[in-house]
Amino acid sequence: MRMGLFNVLKPPGMTSHQVVAFLRRITQTKRVGHAGTLDPQAAGVLPVCVGDATKMIPFLDHQCKVYRVEMLLGIATDTQDTTGKITAVCNSIPDHKIVEQVLKSFMGEYWQIPPMYSAVKKHGKKLYELARKGETVERVAKRKEIFEINWISMNQDRVRFDVVCSEGTYVRTLCHDVGQKLGCGATMAFLLRIETCRQSIHQAVTPDEINCAVNWAALLIPIDKVLNNYPSVHICDSLQKWLFNGVPIKSDLIDNDRVHSPNQYLRVYTSDCFVGIGHINEDGTHFKMVKLLPEAASTVQLR
Repeated sequence: MRMGLFNVLKPPGMTSHQVVAFLRRITQTKRVGHAGTLDPQAAGVLPVCVGDATKMIPFLDHQCKVYRVEMLLGIATDTQDTTGKITAVCNSIPDHKIVEQVLKSFMGEYWQIPPMYSAVKKHGKKLYELARKGETVERVAKRKEIFEINWISMNQDRVRFDVVCSEGTYVRTLCHDVGQKLGCGATMAFLLRIETCRQSIHQAVTPDEINCAVNWAALLIPIDKVLNNYPSVHICDSLQKWLFNGVPIKSDLIDNDRVHSPNQYLRVYTSDCFVGIGHINEDGTHFKMVKLLPEAASTVQLR
């Protein structure tokens, strides 16, 4: 079975689930999963894993996401974007210097209340299900990080900027909160995800390109290449049996000519075959597999 990652350029109007369903039909496999929802009206990078690569989704680099944003000032909506119902209007728009100053004040630690129109659950119900019934419930603010905000332009009531933020940050809520602080209200008018999981929009492929490809498998990125932020380790044949059965081994038995850090995850190879992710314990004394790719491991064992 083919496995790997599609760096999909999701078009606006298509849900992340619809992208997954489309790729299940194309690849003829049920084991397909995305690495982070992108709102239906948003466009941009949506990493989608196929086959055994879905087991690697938790190990992808989710820490940093990059977006291009257009924020509309003077309007607030119930969804915090332009698809929602307008709840407030203000004709007094601050000048660009004030807007830029307030926008950049959000850099650093940022406690964000999840929007009602989100998949966050409250008492077993998704917030958007409650919102559609006209209900509003109390939500707990969650700590986020805004690493960078790069100002692009302001044209009348429209502000364009790039934001680099931590996993789980709602950019439309950021726009809403900026509007609240400015006193004029704001909503998100456009969102483009430029980068996530170390996948860039510059290398992304559209669903149409995948559909029209003579060989869709050629567009798959090898999953170990996507995980190359982890150091690699090559294990000898004599250690396979122990490691593949979950038995910890002494860390000095793996690549004993290299020094690995305690509490470190490693890409594990046997010969030239990537077989999964291993972990060195906090003391640095032992190493064990934490996620094994069954197909890759069985291929190695059959040699």
